[in-house]
Amino acid sequence: MRTNNQTPVTELSAEQVPAYEAVSESKEIKTTNLKTEQTIMEAETTNQISVNPPVSECQSLQDGCPVPLEHCLGGTYLAGTRAGTIVANPNLKEWDGKDLKEGVVYHRNELLGLPLCSIKENRDSLKRGKDWQRICRNNGMVNPGVFVKATVVKDAGFTPVISGLPVSDFLLPYFYVPMDGYGRLAGHDLDLGEAMKDPAYKPFDFTFIFKDLKDSNSFFKQYQSVNLEVKKTTRSELLKYTSCHKSSSILTEYYKMVGEGSVAKAVAYYLFGRELTKDDIKKACEGNDITVEQDLVDCMGMLLETYKNVFSGASSQKLLKGVPLARWTRDTLKNATDMKALADKIKEKFLNMSPHLLGQLQDAKGVKGDRARTTEIILTEMFDKVLNC
Repeated sequence: MRTNNQTPVTELSAEQVPAYEAVSESKEIKTTNLKTEQTIMEAETTNQISVNPPVSECQSLQDGCPVPLEHCLGGTYLAGTRAGTIVANPNLKEWDGKDLKEGVVYHRNELLGLPLCSIKENRDSLKRGKDWQRICRNNGMVNPGVFVKATVVKDAGFTPVISGLPVSDFLLPYFYVPMDGYGRLAGHDLDLGEAMKDPAYKPFDFTFIFKDLKDSNSFFKQYQSVNLEVKKTTRSELLKYTSCHKSSSILTEYYKMVGEGSVAKAVAYYLFGRELTKDDIKKACEGNDITVEQDLVDCMGMLLETYKNVFSGASSQKLLKGVPLARWTRDTLKNATDMKALADKIKEKFLNMSPHLLGQLQDAKGVKGDRARTTEIILTEMFDKVLNC
């Protein structure tokens, strides 16, 4: 067993621990591990990281740990320092292999080798890394981040990953996942990268606490809360998180369409028949159904399938996925005395639209500086033309 060179972490008093529960600065990054320090093993059949490496390749001081060093924080750096091919940085220390516990402030610079993964569904904040690196180097970290076990993340419906590959269920109990502090974590990844290349470089002190959450509902509520407190979370992002945690075909379809490039407001028109409100989002996050006008939603869904056939080419994707067509469809149907009959008429007219008119729709542009001739106004007039020709 290797000698533990980790310096003592700071114990928290019972009064201090709850104070950190409200702290949040969660910014999504696609991975919490340094990309330059990790190489993901190719999955044989399941697209998951390998579950049975030789024990000699394990990173932990615990006997029989199945996590390969390359899948852990700073794994390549640690392998090089052990082999003598990389000069060790005295500011970096290795994890002692002990499970994290509550009531302790940990220092990430002293936990190289810790098995870390990320949440696939997180907002991407890699581009914010340089700003957070600068801020934290100048000012330090005022509040610690928060880490949890990967098992509770999976139970909540999210996907723990390492550089995009899901962590196998067998390995989940060994991994930790950040719940809060992603922006600063992205900055610290950059700082650690510098420290691993330059033995004289001193990275800023990234501190965090561990919360041993076992209830997936409790994790989901806190994860959602930290996103709301740090940065204005879009309604689309909230529904994205909810679709992972709560099984709902309409939310899954909403997230899928947004992920494929459709404007969130347009998707709301097609799936809910209107723009979503704060109360709608609250209902969805609490697991309740969003109230809709079912006849309208049914007609919108039918016409969406029609539009997918009509606007299938690459030049038509902006029309298909944008707001003008969705809003025109909703407004036209809402004013109809016989919604189903009008929906059938719209379907027929668009399916039989001339190539010339289709080209005009694709090329439609508003007049710059003229609010009376915006692109949407011009498109609305052309949609009316298609319907009435």
